[in-house]
Amino acid sequence: MRCVLSVTVAGLVVSSVAFAGPELIEFPEGYRDSFSQYATVNRADERKQVVKIFANDVALASAKDGAPLDSGSILVMEIYKAKLDADENPVVGADGFFEPAEMAVIAVMESRAGWGEDYPEEIRNGTWEYAMFDPEQHTLIEREYQSCFECHKPLDQVDYVFSFDALSEAAGN
Repeated sequence: MRCVLSVTVAGLVVSSVAFAGPELIEFPEGYRDSFSQYATVNRADERKQVVKIFANDVALASAKDGAPLDSGSILVMEIYKAKLDADENPVVGADGFFEPAEMAVIAVMESRAGWGEDYPEEIRNGTWEYAMFDPEQHTLIEREYQSCFECHKPLDQVDYVFSFDALSEAAGN
């Protein structure tokens, strides 16, 4: 009995690791060529960033139907530091967006059936998982990802996606 219980507990631990954590996300190599850029956003707060947001075909197609997005949806955010003027204010280009300086990070949101079930309800974001990658090496950045879940949590009506309206518009709605 003790042996069976140990195997069962070990199986539960393995299964919980398999369905939660940024390690589930693989860097989407070639996303610039195969995904659609659907939004650019200025972050005018203390971060002084400009973000370019891309979606794969699964996310775009399912955005036509509204929330939630289908399993297999991937959103990629290239997060750039903004170029700053002499007064430390972001330089705004002719398009109204901050001019990008160096890329700070590549953030990825990916949704897969079964993902997220191992997170407590207080932070669970449906089937989404979050990861950040080094912009040059495309390696996973080790950090605390709970803040991603907490920040996106209030957006349950739009599948936890800040740019859902822009994605829906790009999908033809």
